[in-house]
Amino acid sequence: MQFERLGPYRVGEELGKGGMGAVYRAEHIETGELVAVKALTPQLAMAEGFRERFEAEIESLKKLRHEGIVRLVGYGEQNGILFYAMELVEGTSLEEEISAGRRFNWREVTEVGVQVCRALKHAHDHGIVHRDIKPANLLLNTEGKIKIADFGIARLFGGTQLTSAGGVLGTADYMSPEQAEGRAVTEKCDQYSLGGVMYALLAGRPPFRAKNLPEMLQMQRFAEPEPVRRFAPDTPEQLEQVISQLLAKDPNDRFRNVLVLGRHLEAMQKALSRPAKDDFALLLDHEGSPPEEIPDDPNFSQSLALETTRIEPLADPVAVADPGPSSYRIQMTDSSGAAKTAADHESNPPAGVVTHRAISGSEWKMGKSIDIELLPDEAERSKTKRLAPQNRFTTVEEEALLKRQEEKTSLVVHLGRIFALMAVLASIIWAIQYLTRPPMADDLYAQIAEAAFSHKVKQLYTVQEAIEEFLTRFPDDPRTDEVANYRKEIEYAKLEDQLDRIANQISANRVLLPVEYMYVQAIQLAETQPNQAIQKLEAILAMYPEKRADRLDEADARMERCLHLIKRRLAQYTRQQKTLADIHLPNLKERLACADSLAATDPHAAQSIYQAIVDLYSHMPWAQDVVGKARAGIERLHSRK
Repeated sequence: MQFERLGPYRVGEELGKGGMGAVYRAEHIETGELVAVKALTPQLAMAEGFRERFEAEIESLKKLRHEGIVRLVGYGEQNGILFYAMELVEGTSLEEEISAGRRFNWREVTEVGVQVCRALKHAHDHGIVHRDIKPANLLLNTEGKIKIADFGIARLFGGTQLTSAGGVLGTADYMSPEQAEGRAVTEKCDQYSLGGVMYALLAGRPPFRAKNLPEMLQMQRFAEPEPVRRFAPDTPEQLEQVISQLLAKDPNDRFRNVLVLGRHLEAMQKALSRPAKDDFALLLDHEGSPPEEIPDDPNFSQSLALETTRIEPLADPVAVADPGPSSYRIQMTDSSGAAKTAADHESNPPAGVVTHRAISGSEWKMGKSIDIELLPDEAERSKTKRLAPQNRFTTVEEEALLKRQEEKTSLVVHLGRIFALMAVLASIIWAIQYLTRPPMADDLYAQIAEAAFSHKVKQLYTVQEAIEEFLTRFPDDPRTDEVANYRKEIEYAKLEDQLDRIANQISANRVLLPVEYMYVQAIQLAETQPNQAIQKLEAILAMYPEKRADRLDEADARMERCLHLIKRRLAQYTRQQKTLADIHLPNLKERLACADSLAATDPHAAQSIYQAIVDLYSHMPWAQDVVGKARAGIERLHSRK
């Protein structure tokens, strides 16, 4: 595909290409915004039901607004080419990083998993499953952040490893077992694919390798991957267990959802990255100095290696009047294994931290094991009050002023609540009156126009009642003719659907008019011989050129509606043939030129190309010029023999 512009974008360099289309760097002509534009292959737009699926997926993608998901900017169609614009991510994909030989360490892989989980949660909360999580769809921007691309693509398109109905959807290397079996796709499928991606980042290869697609699908369903630590020995066992759980064949054995998975990865990340605590800090006060009563022996700190072996609430504390959560027993030992003791410790320690204040040197030298009792908070608070008295002086006037201010504040709060309640009641009353009043002409027209703006006749079906009400209640409105035309469009669409059903299966319960019968024949003919269908439709219109608006009987009204449909269908087929010509003629001319160049050196190959052109395109009117030249080429070759 070659073009310089798509919609409001000036198309630049090609960023990638595949069977479904190509991706280009593009710039908005007016704003200068840079985007990535994906132009779909024209044949896709002509496939049955594709446009409906395309528009449905676009509506779903509009809901996704997350920093970890490539943002949809816009979409459109130009010259039969469907395209959509996405946020341009400067960077590389994880697939490119792996192919370049990069091996991710376990911390990087865990961070990738956390970021992908956050983005997938946003999508899953909106009812959207990605279906094709793989390294190629995970983009790494210049800031080192992951962005997920191609949401909805797996469900929208078909290909060698994709089918559209009751079959496989997704990329086989990272496909879940349930997708491989053609079962229903759920959020758990994205978990399995993410597990495969994390495996590949660590191992430099997917969990399974197969010679062909059927073998890969079989392995996804039944085989177990080799442990990832065999390829990446530095991987923590906890991370290997997470990946193994994600790659479980049964979806119920995976995580409950990606929120739980993401939190699990974050907790594991913090736990594995936390440095070991300095146990000696348990014996230091808040300024970092040793306890006051530890003997002033320069060799003492070297001769003792204190270790807290147990911290637990006292079951039966001694000399504690009101034991509670603040009473603990702590046992410490020296480097030789002899227990060291401490006493008279008062504190309200945070979890896992003890602050020593009074330990007698004689007790340290005794080498005995004792219990340290941490007293309740009251004594410590009383001691703090004595040591740090608070100076305060309040006058009576100040006290009265404070009281008046409190009363005033309370009154303002009460008045505010009353006004708020009144506002809520007024809003409810207004809403009831607004909702129960009959809609005005502007309201009805706005509803009808919104449905008509979508350019989908089926959308007009949803506002049929509004159309009838508008025409009944407001016959003198200047917009009545426009609304009446919408009603005609609905009638035409219903008749077209009815005749299409008849074309697929002739109904014995309805007698067709001659013009309807010929229309049905033309529609059936269009499936295999579109050019003859066009000729037949043109002949029908030539047979009935006159207007019959003055006829009021039902048969004439049906005939006029059918003729209108014939004009619409003729225009549709003509556009399709023109699109086919635009797509195929350049290739046909190139093949004809190739055959001409081979005629002298390889006449057998040249004749094969000439004959193929004749066989494939002789029934296409727009290809007759090329077909005629191909036949002439065959005659020239025969004349040389």
